Amino acid sequence: MWNVRADTGRRYRLYPTDEQAQRLASWGHTCRWLYNTALEQRQFAWQQRRIILGVTAQCASLTEARKDLDWVADLPAQSGQQVLRHLDQAYRNWWDPQHPAGPPTRKRKSARLSVPFPGQAIAVRRVSRRWGVVSLPKIGEVKFRWSRPLGGVVRNAVVSFDGVAWHVGFGVHAGVATPEAHARPGTVVGVDRGVKVALAMSDGRMWNRAFTPPGRERRLAGLKSKAGRQETARRKRGAKTSNRARKVRAEIARTEAKVRNRRRDFVMWAANRLCTQHATIKIERLRVKAMTGTAKGTIAEPGVNVAAKAGLNRAILDKGWGMFQVALANRARTTGTRIVKVPAAFTSQRCSRCGHTDRNNRESQALFRCGSCGHQANADVNAAINVRDAAEAASPLTGRAVRDRSRKASCRPPTQRRQRTALEAGMSRH
Repeated sequence: MWNVRADTGRRYRLYPTDEQAQRLASWGHTCRWLYNTALEQRQFAWQQRRIILGVTAQCASLTEARKDLDWVADLPAQSGQQVLRHLDQAYRNWWDPQHPAGPPTRKRKSARLSVPFPGQAIAVRRVSRRWGVVSLPKIGEVKFRWSRPLGGVVRNAVVSFDGVAWHVGFGVHAGVATPEAHARPGTVVGVDRGVKVALAMSDGRMWNRAFTPPGRERRLAGLKSKAGRQETARRKRGAKTSNRARKVRAEIARTEAKVRNRRRDFVMWAANRLCTQHATIKIERLRVKAMTGTAKGTIAEPGVNVAAKAGLNRAILDKGWGMFQVALANRARTTGTRIVKVPAAFTSQRCSRCGHTDRNNRESQALFRCGSCGHQANADVNAAINVRDAAEAASPLTGRAVRDRSRKASCRPPTQRRQRTALEAGMSRH
């Protein structure tokens, strides 16, 4: 069964001992260092010799590094190889003309700690109704909460820490196949995403959830201000980060992780409900990344309404618009739901009854009153009806056609590199 690929994922809460957690954290930092170092090696090889290093050559370099550095040798060899394969896949995605990914970038120290393992290096077994154990190299068995069945053959695993707790995610081959027809054919719903109400449906339903309570939001703002003052004082003194500053940063990370978990839970719940109940789901084609860009501008040309734009950006990101779109696509694979994207222009200003479009039709955030026919409805529901009745938008450009090519790339795609000599071609294959 090792020749099959993972087609679904399972994530569980992991409960390592203090000693196991300390070693896993050390491995997570080593994996981040290895990824960044391998990225720099590829960039240097291209810039200096126009050679594209492959994963095979970098695995050989990893073997040499394990001989010289004890803390690198402490990381399981399979995990280091998996990190290099992930980097190689990132480059392949960048080189793919149909893939929207840009060039690989460095992983920041504040990024989530994660340690990958291939399926051959681990073993999973269930010990009771509520608990299971996963056997990891050099660590042994670690308990995890058996909250759902695996449902297939484990092909890989990733142990990660999100600031609150440890988790283990399994890539599982479960034989997932998209059904030819939905269980409820002919059912169509339009979904409007908003900043006050997260999701509004064309049938009148509105789903929303507050991910950060007001008290915790004030607490988080205070912690961030405190962390900023500590960092400013540290730079003035030229000292190292204090233990108090580390505690404040850890508290910020725990609070933000809880908010992310609540947002992810809501988004997954909503996507599951919608895909199960409807054969076709229509949403607006929104470029969330462009919509949430900063408005600060430059010193020569400062931005306009910067504070208001920053507040709108926070509200959009807090509701998880992009995460919801990804969750819909993932859930639609198992239900056979068709996700249709429609043009977003004027959906909130157009009357769903007569089609009259005017910016004055929307009197407030929640109230829509048509100036032509007098139709009155909730503004978000009216927009969702327009989304449901709109025609499908044209397929957007993908891959390199939508990338920002203005900045200098550290390693060009194969289609843009010059013809290499036989010696260089031979070296790049190893």
